Amino acid sequence: GIVKRGVTELVTPGVATNDKLLEHNSNNFLAALHFGETKIGVAFLDISTGEFFIAEGDEAYADKLLQSLKPAEVIFVRNKQKLFKDLFGVKFFTYGLDEWIFADVYATESLLKHFGTHSLKGFGVESLKEGIIAAGAILHYLKDTEHPNLAHITSLQRIDKDDHLWMDRFTIRNLEILGDGSGNGNSLLKVLDNTVSPMGARLLKRWTVMPLKDLTKINERLNTVEHFIKDVDNRGKLSQAIRQCGDV
Repeated sequence: GIVKRGVTELVTPGVATNDKLLEHNSNNFLAALHFGETKIGVAFLDISTGEFFIAEGDEAYADKLLQSLKPAEVIFVRNKQKLFKDLFGVKFFTYGLDEWIFADVYATESLLKHFGTHSLKGFGVESLKEGIIAAGAILHYLKDTEHPNLAHITSLQRIDKDDHLWMDRFTIRNLEILGDGSGNGNSLLKVLDNTVSPMGARLLKRWTVMPLKDLTKINERLNTVEHFIKDVDNRGKLSQAIRQCGDV
C-alpha cells in the first residue's frame, strides 16, 4: 500500500542524538540567547544527557559562557543576527527565531508545563528573567524540530557568575586548556583526562574550563581525590564498575 510520508525529526547541530554524530567526551549543547534591555539571558541544553543550564549577565559574561561551553548551535531572535556576530564572532552555527517566542509569559508557561510545577522557585532560577526566556526558547525549538521525547530533562540548573573563575577565549587558548590552536590535539585537558567513562570525561572538561572560586568546595574536591589516591582497593573496584557502564 501507499506509505504515508511526513517529517518525523529535524536534525540540526544542537539537537543531534545519534551516537555517530556525537563526541562522547564532550557535551553537545544547544544554546539560546535573549538580548534583554540590560542583561543577556543564556540557556544551554544537552538533549542527549538532559543537562539544562541557565544564566544571565553582561555581554562579556555571555561571551565567556559561550567560549567555555562551546555550544554546537545557538538560537536567538532573527533580527539580532548582526548584533550576535558583532559581539561573539562568526564561528558558531546559529538559527534565528520569531520575536514572539522570546516573550516572558510564553517562556515561563513552557517551562512550568514541561516540568509540571507551579513555579520555578524550586530550581532557584525565578529571579533570572532573561535566562528563563532563553530556556523557554530552547523548549520551543525542540518542539519545532519534532523532538517530543523530553521526559529525561527533569531539572534546570543555574550557573552563578560568582561561583567560577571565568576565562575569555584568548585565555583559554593561550593556556592551552582545550587546545593550542594549531590543531595537533595537545591540551591541558588531554593530560589530565584519565577518566574511565564518557560521563566523567564530560564533567572533567566542564570543571577544567569553569574552575571553582569557593575554597570550601575546592577542598571538598581535593579531599575526595586524596581519599581515592590512598584507598587503592576501592578506587580499583569503583573504576572497574564505572568502566562497565554504558553512556548514561
